[in-house]
Amino acid sequence: MNAVTNHDDFDFVYHNVMTIPHIFLQNAHKCFDRLRATRRRILSGEVFAAEARGASIFANYQSGKSSIVKIYIRQNIVDYCYEVGLFPKETPRHVVVKLQRKVMYISVSGTSTLMSLLEDVLKAYGDPRYAVRESAGAKKSRILNYIAEFETELLIFDEMNHLRIDSSSSGVRTEATRVHNTLKDFLLNGCPVVFVGTTTAGQKVYSDSHISARCPDRLFIGPLNRKDPKHYKCFKDYCGLIGLELQKFGFFPKRSNFIQKDTLACLFVAAGGFLGHASNIVALAARFATEENAECVEWKHLAAAADDYSIRESLCKKNPFKVKEAQDAAELAVAA
Repeated sequence: MNAVTNHDDFDFVYHNVMTIPHIFLQNAHKCFDRLRATRRRILSGEVFAAEARGASIFANYQSGKSSIVKIYIRQNIVDYCYEVGLFPKETPRHVVVKLQRKVMYISVSGTSTLMSLLEDVLKAYGDPRYAVRESAGAKKSRILNYIAEFETELLIFDEMNHLRIDSSSSGVRTEATRVHNTLKDFLLNGCPVVFVGTTTAGQKVYSDSHISARCPDRLFIGPLNRKDPKHYKCFKDYCGLIGLELQKFGFFPKRSNFIQKDTLACLFVAAGGFLGHASNIVALAARFATEENAECVEWKHLAAAADDYSIRESLCKKNPFKVKEAQDAAELAVAA
């Protein structure tokens, strides 16, 4: 097709199929691989009662944290499952994602106490009795049995900001201690953990010194520093690949050029220096472009998207695309 005709199709492919690699994603995936490699040595019994280490990705919302994790499972873990023979290669990838138990992705629910956290883990494992009324100890025991049975190599807890462990009330402080102790126990039992969430979540998780000391890898995802050459190159490469992918997947007949100097600079400001926000701006701009049957995403579409998204989300006080347009107009007026 020459242009997107169905927004649902576009949204699905753009957010679930298109994969844009970048250095911070690659660094995170290497870290996950290291944790899993250590876990396999622990499972082999080389060291008695070995502890695991953890890592974290804490950053602003919509910065691309969850995408890093989901891409890792969709690609790296599925490939690993095929490679070691856990699933026949003809098994559809989405089925492997659902059934594999090597890397467990747990989305922490919005009212998480210790009990609901344990239920979130059991639900991720497909436990039919995850919501049955029983003690926290019984639920935790089943989780540890699942980890051992499936030789789980990594637990990834997303949306950690939902944990209720930041209140000054004595009851919540007691609950926080129980949550921290449970998370620590996963590490003590030799299963590595990755925590994902907002910067506020980081303060909650690492308020426990035992967990903090056992999680030395604090993975970076932004905000990027425009003055850092490595950061700016990462942003440029990322935006350039998005333009190519939009054409590759048949959404537009022409490549969308997001790396022209002024376009890239404005997009950086509009995204607040976050790759995830840049991706969201481009997605919205692509919708505007398809409504006009445009051959690619143009400056005006990005400007409109920044108006709707960047200003609303307080990523910048003024639309950088319109500021640039006003500056150019003023320069032309002076020249005339």
